[in-house]
Amino acid sequence: MADDMTCKSKQGIAPQEQLLGTMTGSRHLSIGLPAEHNGGEKRFPLTPEGVALLTKRGFRILIESGAGEGIKYSDLHYTEAGAEAVSATEVFSCDVVLKITPLNEHEASLIRPGVLLLTLLQPQYQSAAVVRVLMQKRVTAVAIDRISDEKGRSLFADILDEIDGRAAIVLASELLSNRSGGKGVLLGGIPGVAAAEVLIVGGGIAGRAAARSACGLGALVRIFDNDYYRLKATQQEVSPAVFTSNMHPHVLENAMRSADVVIGTEVPDEGRLGMNYIEMMKRGALLFDLCMDKGGCFETSSCSEAPCNKVYEQCGVLHYCLSSVGSAVARTASMALSNLLVPVLAGLADPAMIYGHIKSDERLRNAVYLFGGKLTYKDLSIRLGLPCYDMNLFMSMF
Repeated sequence: MADDMTCKSKQGIAPQEQLLGTMTGSRHLSIGLPAEHNGGEKRFPLTPEGVALLTKRGFRILIESGAGEGIKYSDLHYTEAGAEAVSATEVFSCDVVLKITPLNEHEASLIRPGVLLLTLLQPQYQSAAVVRVLMQKRVTAVAIDRISDEKGRSLFADILDEIDGRAAIVLASELLSNRSGGKGVLLGGIPGVAAAEVLIVGGGIAGRAAARSACGLGALVRIFDNDYYRLKATQQEVSPAVFTSNMHPHVLENAMRSADVVIGTEVPDEGRLGMNYIEMMKRGALLFDLCMDKGGCFETSSCSEAPCNKVYEQCGVLHYCLSSVGSAVARTASMALSNLLVPVLAGLADPAMIYGHIKSDERLRNAVYLFGGKLTYKDLSIRLGLPCYDMNLFMSMF
């Protein structure tokens, strides 16, 4: 006698079809979180708290097993928040892939055609071979550090600059100590003993953040920039006691000679600072370059074609040239990125509407550097020697 799951036919017993439950509404996006394998990069785009917010909205989050270890979160933390710990192949098959650094060749070979990829732009580390693969797979790529808000502010880039500036002072204080092989200098000094001198090139967000942290520890701070309003903002935001100056060669030279810590936060308009400036620095001084993904602020900075983790000595000066100084405080940086990414991702609920969302959201559209496999960012196309297309032409097709 056949049970409820079968029926009789001329051919004998056959399976009976049974209705299965289906989800109501449109399918939500699947979001992939691959591990970082490039250099010393430890930052991660989403924390478990961010994952929980997205899974509650119906998103499916897939994380590569072990990917959160750089910020001290285990797979269990993410799975308890609603994510699934899977292989890299499954992660790169999602509708959206989030990653801090640009993809390498192996990762590009895994990515599914038509994926929406969100990374930092980092043009210094973009490979023409990788970009060609992404073009062949019709990938749409967005540089999160170029996403702006309704007031035109680049929130992602600004907050990463803030973190880099503050982290540089924390690391400088540690590296000056005997425990790290430094000169044994206390950054803020004590009564009767002079404080260390910190020279900062660039009065932008990273420069002012470094100045605030250095002043807070009691260091003597000098900041150089050719923009009067930036220098004015530095004194208003940090302290009137901060020494500010235009990039006058003689003034800069004197400051370099006496500096214990030099931090380059931006590449000067005149170009990188030459070897002659480094040679006049004190032996045992520290040099931080926060512009590694832009070619470096100093001539002695070693900028490779891939994200790096380099601390080395040249001209008697310890060079701290990392792809991201903020990776030293990766958990804080990841929390900040997660807070900003969740609202962006929440607006991409329907995978069928991704292109439409890019068209309607100018802030997101301006951050696209690959659209359906077409390179749309001119500076990157020049650097890689690849053809560039006008993004507005694609928008007119919708």
